[in-house]
Amino acid sequence: MRGTDATGEVAWLGTDPLTVSSRKANGEWTLFVHTPCNYLQVAVSVQNDVLTQLWRMVSDRGCQEPTDDYQAWTEQLFEQPVQWKLDGDTLTLRNSHATIELKES
Repeated sequence: MRGTDATGEVAWLGTDPLTVSSRKANGEWTLFVHTPCNYLQVAVSVQNDVLTQLWRMVSDRGCQEPTDDYQAWTEQLFEQPVQWKLDGDTLTLRNSHATIELKES
């Protein structure tokens, strides 16, 4: 996994990657995001190639530095609409906060 933001390469994604899965139930898409600290459950609306957060739940495991910063960074990613693109086994999520590339595992 790799990612960038306004500061450049997000190095921790190489050592502490995010894991993302999704599920559609009752007409609503939900993303399940495992950060190095906690789990996020993000319900999104999908319009063409854009995901927009409807609501979010976060587990609370009392994270320490620096993983609590990683979680905050990830939550910030979903606070604004995210453009998604699937190219083979690579899912790219992009907005003005960051760009991340996830590989299917």
